[in-house]
Amino acid sequence: MAEETDRAARNLSFGSVAADYERYRLEYPDEVVDAVLRYAGRPIRSALEVGAGTGKATRRFASRDITVTALEPDPRMAEMLAATTRHLPVTPVAATFEAFASGPAFDLVYAAASWHWVDPGVRTAHAAELLVPGGVLALIGMLGDLADPALYAAVDEIERRAFPSRVGTDVRPWSIDEVTDHGAFTDVEQRTLQHPLTSTPDEFIARLGTVSAYLMLNRADRAAAFERIRAVLPERFELDGAVHLVLARRR
Repeated sequence: MAEETDRAARNLSFGSVAADYERYRLEYPDEVVDAVLRYAGRPIRSALEVGAGTGKATRRFASRDITVTALEPDPRMAEMLAATTRHLPVTPVAATFEAFASGPAFDLVYAAASWHWVDPGVRTAHAAELLVPGGVLALIGMLGDLADPALYAAVDEIERRAFPSRVGTDVRPWSIDEVTDHGAFTDVEQRTLQHPLTSTPDEFIARLGTVSAYLMLNRADRAAAFERIRAVLPERFELDGAVHLVLARRR
């Protein structure tokens, strides 16, 4: 119960930085949608997005003439989502995935950097319920980690001191096994799309300022962590922008 409460609190922390989230969070490459559509092997006309945020992935899918129902539980994020997708075939819905019910099923259910916010006890089964037979589940993740191992280790050590409870936790809290083991899905695949990026210290720290773990810190501790991170960053550096996909087909 405590874990669920903490997840809910962190999930609803993003609205306080909705504008920064839209400005600094990484954009998904078009190749993500290409990969999902190729995998589907059939027309995708309707999609349900889990935790749409400000519409980073929403816009990519909706620009392909896919009608997207975009779920976003945080009212402030949902407001930004509505603004950024106003001229696209998108219906923003202020609701959690767990609470959402629909009459017609969808051709696609996808989650971009949001699947870990959904109750793991119900998420895969609920996705199956909301998909047409043969419909696709797509789980999308892009960490944007520092590409240089030494630089990554230096920042990781700073974060370990800032978040002691983080040590030993899984930074990719969804996996191919969860979907493979569920009897409703078949043809489960895992893919990685390379997407090299570069960043400046200002951009990198601004993006960290939209991460829930930092948002839950008090202002002084957050500022101190950012100061230590800035001190180890060069003027420009590479990010590992690889996009990780888990794709599955509803039986």
